[in-house]
Amino acid sequence: MKHVMKHAIVLSGADRYDGRWHDHAATSQRIAEILTEVGFDARIRACHPRALEDLATVDLLVANTASGTPGADDASDEDWVRAFALLSAYVARGGPLIALHLASSSFQEFPEWSDWIGGAWITGTSMHPPIAEAHVAVRTDAHPIVAGLTDFTLYDEMYSFLALHPGNVVLATHRYEGQDHPLAWAREAGLRRAVYDALGHDVRAYDSPERVRLLQREALWVTGAGDTEIALV
Repeated sequence: MKHVMKHAIVLSGADRYDGRWHDHAATSQRIAEILTEVGFDARIRACHPRALEDLATVDLLVANTASGTPGADDASDEDWVRAFALLSAYVARGGPLIALHLASSSFQEFPEWSDWIGGAWITGTSMHPPIAEAHVAVRTDAHPIVAGLTDFTLYDEMYSFLALHPGNVVLATHRYEGQDHPLAWAREAGLRRAVYDALGHDVRAYDSPERVRLLQREALWVTGAGDTEIALV
């Protein structure tokens, strides 16, 4: 039987969803390489309304974006409303979705976004301690994505005090100020699967093999892979 490659788009921070502290071009390239290793044809697109025009044939959408202040050369509010309607149609048909790192702060003008990904970065509440080598605790019995995985360390920002919606299955956490803070979770609603994964400030975060495996398993799960296929990664 001929293997059918899945098509993935990596939305890379740009336009009003860029972030001054993030090298989205570098991390998006690394994300695409990681997805290619597990059978995805991963294409990078700058996050602009045009990037969402042809989602009908896309098998996975990965948002590696942030939130910024619209600039003079950015697309208009009207263009983004039309683009978000296309994204809504993709989600409505069960389109798989992964939101990475500061994508929890993207699309704040569209309340549906936080529901789709199961949470949000709350300005004035959410934060992270200084970037450093940090410990990630994996809830290995919680979900097929993390079955058999172990705790790991990586150099990254550890997001804390994020808002979570009911119904998430937390995959990994970190400990800060005496509290466990979710770093990644899976969300399922009807035919739709989504994952939010807070890791990935820069390419150093992807030097951790365990972090790479986590992302690859997330991509396989949201696109409908079975437990056995996920466990092989």
